[in-house]
Amino acid sequence: MNRLIKTLIIFMLCIFALLSCGLEEHYYLPQIPENVIRTNNNNQAEIRIPSNLLNGVDHYANGYVIFYKIYTNDFISDSPIDLINNISNLSTDYRSLFSFTDPSNASSIPSLSTFSNRGFYELELENVNIRDTVLTKSGGFFRLFFPTVPGRIPYLDQDETENENEYNLSRSNGGGTFTPRPDRSFIASTELRDSANAISTINADVSGQSGIPDNAYALMYIVAVGTNLNNFNRIYGKPTYISVFKLTQSN
Repeated sequence: MNRLIKTLIIFMLCIFALLSCGLEEHYYLPQIPENVIRTNNNNQAEIRIPSNLLNGVDHYANGYVIFYKIYTNDFISDSPIDLINNISNLSTDYRSLFSFTDPSNASSIPSLSTFSNRGFYELELENVNIRDTVLTKSGGFFRLFFPTVPGRIPYLDQDETENENEYNLSRSNGGGTFTPRPDRSFIASTELRDSANAISTINADVSGQSGIPDNAYALMYIVAVGTNLNNFNRIYGKPTYISVFKLTQSN
């Protein structure tokens, strides 16, 4: 009888050990395919995230985020590639992040600090939570517009046929750690382009040449985001380059 009890105890301990020390889940978030993004020069991008992209990982996937960083410069071109090749600090960031965006480099996954260490912030929408309305797990279609008409605030549109479901794009304030000037719109105002404001407490999302350059551009990436269920830290998939947009000039 004692032997039977001992055997049962050992068996239960083994089962408990297997359950508590089992293989840790391998977290993987898929990369948004490059071919679902269509751009028009440096003022528009259409993105169609497949509705089934997060199938199978939806228990730890939360949706998507768009990272951006603003650069001021006197150089002007309608071509995002020209901007990447001719604006030095923009080029440095783009090339530093290339291994993460490269689909053939499966081992290069961004950490929590990959974008933040380079001065990137999450794109927001005015008066609306972008991750609850646009960048949800279900994916879908949306467009980013940076109008060429001075003073027209850049916006996001979710309707493929008409200009409905429009939301003004909003710069980050770093969770209250800085105060964008003159406001949080993506308008290339004098205050946004002024290098004196490109500091950690004001326009922390802006980098560029000294003085007040003529133009401002935003480099953007989109990435799937989720939660590690073991430690509840945020996790990312491989990001996908969207484009370089020219910020709309002020009136």
